[in-house]
Amino acid sequence: MHASHKTQALVDDDHAPEGRTRPRLPLFLVLLSVVLIASLVPLAVFSLLTLGDTREALVVTQQEQQLQLAASAANRLDAFLRQEGREVVRLGEAIGTLAQVAPERQLTTLSEFLDETAVLMRFRPVNGRPSLALAPDLVLDAQLESTLESDARTLIDQGAAQVPPSARDAVLSGPFALGPARILAVTVSAPVQRRGRLLGVLQQVAVFQHVWEDVAETVPPPMRLFLLSSDGELVAHSLSTGMLARKNMQAREIVREFLGSQGRSRGARAYTAPSPEGEDRAYLGSYSSTDHSWGVFVEVEQDLALAPVNDLLRDVVFGGLLAACLAIAAALVLGGMISRPMARLAAISSRLAAGDFSVRAGVSSMSELDALARNFNLMSSRLGELVERFRSAATAANAMFLGTIRALAEAIDEKDPYTKGHSVRVNRYAVIIGRYLGLSREDIRALHVSALLHDVGKIGIDDSILKKPAALTRDEFEVMKSHPERGAKIMGRIPQMKDIVPGMRFHHERWNGGGYPIGLKAAEIPLQARIVAVADTFDAMTTDRPYQRAFSVEDAVSRINDLKGIGLDPEVVEAFNRAYKSGEFDEVIATRPSYFVPSLAKKAAEAEAARSAGGVTSPQSPRPASTDAEKETAGTS
Repeated sequence: MHASHKTQALVDDDHAPEGRTRPRLPLFLVLLSVVLIASLVPLAVFSLLTLGDTREALVVTQQEQQLQLAASAANRLDAFLRQEGREVVRLGEAIGTLAQVAPERQLTTLSEFLDETAVLMRFRPVNGRPSLALAPDLVLDAQLESTLESDARTLIDQGAAQVPPSARDAVLSGPFALGPARILAVTVSAPVQRRGRLLGVLQQVAVFQHVWEDVAETVPPPMRLFLLSSDGELVAHSLSTGMLARKNMQAREIVREFLGSQGRSRGARAYTAPSPEGEDRAYLGSYSSTDHSWGVFVEVEQDLALAPVNDLLRDVVFGGLLAACLAIAAALVLGGMISRPMARLAAISSRLAAGDFSVRAGVSSMSELDALARNFNLMSSRLGELVERFRSAATAANAMFLGTIRALAEAIDEKDPYTKGHSVRVNRYAVIIGRYLGLSREDIRALHVSALLHDVGKIGIDDSILKKPAALTRDEFEVMKSHPERGAKIMGRIPQMKDIVPGMRFHHERWNGGGYPIGLKAAEIPLQARIVAVADTFDAMTTDRPYQRAFSVEDAVSRINDLKGIGLDPEVVEAFNRAYKSGEFDEVIATRPSYFVPSLAKKAAEAEAARSAGGVTSPQSPRPASTDAEKETAGTS
């Protein structure tokens, strides 16, 4: 490798993970980052801490305010209902007295008690028909009448000769809707007794619409107030008038919490629920229970509640952007003063890395940078001298290495005159195929050496076997098959040769299995060995051997393709085909030696004559040129 290329590779790959280089950042970008971090990080940390604390405090304050509003609303509703209950009990005592003294005045007396709140009065005696007084335009529907009768019956059933003290308390039912306007109302029932004897039940329908409206006005927007019955159904809402069509609200987590407390507590929490527009939104909610287990809820969208924090966040972002702009301006000035001289030195160092050691750095107005430039120039001069010496030494070492490898390969081929130049041709074929497979420069270099030395193991094979002109016996062939392992063992002792051993050791393996030395198949065979196998087979087929004439190039190419997917890797064969069609092999093919190969009949006659003369002969006749071994690799190559 050229010295300048080595230097560039070291610059590019120093301390980098295998297969990629470390990213480099411009000095100006580093300076800009430092300035931005120094100016923005403290602001960001302070803002996050402040905004987080502010947000937390705002949520707590909001929930406390909502809880106070819910509790206040619940207390006002309780006060109204207690007042109405006391009024009914007091009126019940008066009605009881009047019923004993002047029963004919009962209905008239009931009408006198009607007002804006009490829109219906009813007296239900223990025995007899009830008396009823209604406000104008009020119609007693069947559902209301059934509720009144049910409550009266409950109190009457509780009566006895002596009415217990608890029976003097009013019984409340509702809330429910009155009339087309669906005005909020409740029924209040109280026992009527005289001298400890139950006479009947006095009942009143009390409207609390005005109380609800007054309570709703105490809840400022964007907060909303709503009322739930004891079973979790929506009764009234601050955004609407009158009683709502009952809707189960148990989908809200806060409602489930309220129901789980059996309507006797208060609480606050954040939760997600559908908005009036139907979208899921985050809410902050609080609730408080009335004495009758109704739930008074106050909720607000979390974004609206935290609007002050969001406004503060916008101010922080604006301030951060302003600070960033100022930091960038400062970095432009500061960075330019430092980065421009450094950039000039970096450009000069790039030329040095490319091998131009004549370049020199100019002087600088900054003492530190000027000293750096002078040292840089001195380093450049000395580095040029060292690189030149290194280049000469590397060139000589590389030439010596390749020359030694080539000499070793030629020495192996010289043992058999019919394989002269075989290793060099296999090497050239293999390198061409490797290029057509897109191998890297490093892989091509390893393939180059591996192909040259693929038959180095034949050094350990006896010449009587290696040069035998006839077919080998089974035992002799087993000895011949050991040459890949012998070669791998020889080169495996050298740590620097570890990358070339796979091609030497496994180039006689078959794609579909059954090869040697260990019977690998398909992708188990290293790619280097698969390439050498194709190159080795092609050269063996296209050169004369003692036992066969060389195939024509066209026939050899056809045989190679016949072995695709059987003995040879299909992908490597395709690369071989592309290289052959491009004429890449023509120059190598032209270097094949041309020998006179005696006919098989003449070889057989010579063997017979030798036997007659008492000479040593092969126990087998010359092998034919169509054996499976020759079809795969043309014998042992």
